[in-house]
Amino acid sequence: MPESGLHTATAASESWLEVTDADSPLLLIAPHGGRAEPRTRSLLNPKVNDLHTADITRGLATRLGASALINVAMDRNRLDCNRLSQIIEHAPWLLEMIADRVAAIVARHARVTVLLIHGWNIIEPRLDFGLGLRNSGGELRPPGSACVSACDDFINGPLAGLAERLQRHGIKPTYGMRYPGGGLQNLLQAFTARHRESPNAPLRSISEIAMSGVVDAAQLELSVALRMPGELRARCEDAITEAFSGKGDPHVVRSANVINRAPRPAVVRSEIGAAGTIAAPGRIGIEFYDPAAHFGAMASFDVGGAGMGARIMMLFDSHCAALFTAEGRPTRSAGAVTHGPLSLRREGESIVLAFRGPAVIVPDATAYLSIERALASGRLDGNAEVEMRFEIDRAGGEFEFDRILTSSGTAADALSSSVAFGRVSGKVCIQGVARTINGFARAGMSFTGLGPQKFTARRMIWACFEDEAVPHALEARSIAIDDATPNQSARILDAGGWSPCELRDLTIETPSVEEPPHRIYASLTRPDGSSCKIDGSVECFIPLSRPGPEQSRIYTSLGFASFCIGANRGSGMFEYSRVADSVLTTADENDDSDSD
Repeated sequence: MPESGLHTATAASESWLEVTDADSPLLLIAPHGGRAEPRTRSLLNPKVNDLHTADITRGLATRLGASALINVAMDRNRLDCNRLSQIIEHAPWLLEMIADRVAAIVARHARVTVLLIHGWNIIEPRLDFGLGLRNSGGELRPPGSACVSACDDFINGPLAGLAERLQRHGIKPTYGMRYPGGGLQNLLQAFTARHRESPNAPLRSISEIAMSGVVDAAQLELSVALRMPGELRARCEDAITEAFSGKGDPHVVRSANVINRAPRPAVVRSEIGAAGTIAAPGRIGIEFYDPAAHFGAMASFDVGGAGMGARIMMLFDSHCAALFTAEGRPTRSAGAVTHGPLSLRREGESIVLAFRGPAVIVPDATAYLSIERALASGRLDGNAEVEMRFEIDRAGGEFEFDRILTSSGTAADALSSSVAFGRVSGKVCIQGVARTINGFARAGMSFTGLGPQKFTARRMIWACFEDEAVPHALEARSIAIDDATPNQSARILDAGGWSPCELRDLTIETPSVEEPPHRIYASLTRPDGSSCKIDGSVECFIPLSRPGPEQSRIYTSLGFASFCIGANRGSGMFEYSRVADSVLTTADENDDSDSD
């Protein structure tokens, strides 16, 4: 059997690839529609599969009468179907299938449109167009050595029409904001002239066809809100179908993007190496917890430094989590910061937190040790609401909320004193269930955004009390770097203002990364020599896992707790983060829920 025949037979036996052939100028590809395998649990920093993209691509292919190649089961950590080098080495027949279909469609229709359907793990309703272009100075330009994957008429025609339809549905379109698709090994680059001299025959064939100007390809990065079943996903699918159905829409007015195909000049980085990894982002936010309602939330905005986004996480009913995340720079003014449906603004002697938008509800917060597992178990609430008013207590001095908002964020440590404690009240509504909230809160520089980003272990708490016989509030943190003595700090807020204290002990112990701390304890010594001992009991928590420096992983236990000083009770937050060079989780990620 000739080599091409062997490859065809191999393709036919691969159950993870779903193939649809149709007489249409459209070819749809879903490279990351599989799920994590059990072996992925042993990887220190696994990649997240693009959940729901297989179902979405299948549905679009049916509605558009398009051909489709859909990865329905292959874990991208075993074979990444968006990386040309991996396809060539491990599944060369897949590139042959793509080349054959591109050639056949061009032979029938004189042109081919290729749409690669991907997932972007932010939650705000956003679709990012990958074209080998990124917005720069008001025009679209290729980053680095990227080649542009479509002609101007396509970008300012069907794609611009899709962008306008999305905007009408409350979905933000962007061009290469996060994923321009410009990397040499990115599958999108196969549909450009970039690989015209490749030694791989199928890749060279695709590139040669693209050189003739008859190929338009785009990478569609769908956020979580556009992939989870619900109204937003339906609107997004409708918009894509309308834009590429070929029927046109007389009500759509095309907007002309300025496309400059010259490579963008290299950007000189002012900070590289260690300085870049240690600098903390300027992050402002509010955290609150109501022990009676068993409900707490953390909201924050990146207003400087390396960060660029906003988020709100709500923990409730002991185990549940609700999350909204957005990417891009928030809008700031002297008295407010806003990012899409999330805002934090000053109103007189109050700070108002408001949110109305989509949130992913995960019934068991421990699933967040794996983002993929969490998203697979989650469901979308398209209209979650939060409206909270924080009353600023002047006991700690003038609260410089406005100065934090207008700061560049480079002096995050100096601004960490700009923190206020007090009471918060308002209402939240999740999945149609309304709750009245009356609790303790902390506002100012974000609790989890404080301190250096480089550490071996980090323990932090804040607590707020009402009884005048005990401190109004306190903060304590212990940060260890390598084997050096931990850098410890603490302070207490009473009627006379803030007083620095000696932190003698800060203990946050967890049996495992999946379990909440079984002990939270702090011992402080005031300037007058008197002691203050605080015990904490976890009310609700979430374990998190993220890539760390130098091939490591950072495990974090974060949540809300009740605190007591003697017989006096209060509430607050805790964080315990540690850096590991091996996988510490034991949970089975090979669950069958929501396989697609």
